[in-house]
Amino acid sequence: MESLAIMRCKSRNLLIKPGLVFVFLSIFTSIYYASGQELKLLNEWPVNDVVDATSDFSGNLYLSNHQGGISKYDMNGVLQISYSGNKNSPLYSIDVSHTSKIFGFFRDLQSYLILDRFLNPLNEAILDPSFVGYATETAYSADNNLWIFDQSDQSIKKISLLNNTVITSSAIPLIIADEEWDLKQIEEYQNRLYLYNSSNDIYVFDNLGTYIRKLDVNPDCKICFNDNNMVFIQGTQILLYNVYNNEINELGTLNNTNEILKVISANNFIYLIHRNKISVYE
Repeated sequence: MESLAIMRCKSRNLLIKPGLVFVFLSIFTSIYYASGQELKLLNEWPVNDVVDATSDFSGNLYLSNHQGGISKYDMNGVLQISYSGNKNSPLYSIDVSHTSKIFGFFRDLQSYLILDRFLNPLNEAILDPSFVGYATETAYSADNNLWIFDQSDQSIKKISLLNNTVITSSAIPLIIADEEWDLKQIEEYQNRLYLYNSSNDIYVFDNLGTYIRKLDVNPDCKICFNDNNMVFIQGTQILLYNVYNNEINELGTLNNTNEILKVISANNFIYLIHRNKISVYE
């Protein structure tokens, strides 16, 4: 929190000696949280029954739905292309963060789907029940493998999609005690695995499944990453948390954060994903 106070002081051309920081810490912390600019709504369009959302490097949005389909939109809300599968089951999570491929996970069916950038199917498979009890969350890794959270033994496992074998497995309760494990999201970013728990806590592991630390943030909906920052909503604020130096910056405040499924930051815009609409802010 010291860096937070110092950062806000400098923006007002004030100089505070290090020894006096503790006197003003609570004051400047409250100034920081009260001084955010209200974001400007640029665009909004209706969508149908969104389950998850992600974006590519060009700022295109990909939305999954309860019928197992995916819709790709440009930044202006224009539908570019869509995929309608034959599963008739919610496509619980989708990911395009690492490659030009689109990864999707059907939780109810315990299966996954990989599409090309034109939403043509490349591969479909069922998770092997011999080493996966019940996967509730997945993340596509940078090396084209799959992270899963296995609820049956409360472990995180990295699965080789090429050889259908377990690369690594870590039983979380043996590593982190005094926590109920019901994950909302797992995400791999820059060789780190981020576990977002139902307690709104985030735990960080390395790319071998070794526990590193717990972050001092408590997001209220699914997170995303942009450059070196985690982007998330906490209270009525949209915050940037630098995952390397722990610095927090505020992007702005919102009047209403009810029913927001996820926040996405791309191409200097903020996308708020609701179940039945997309809102674009700057």
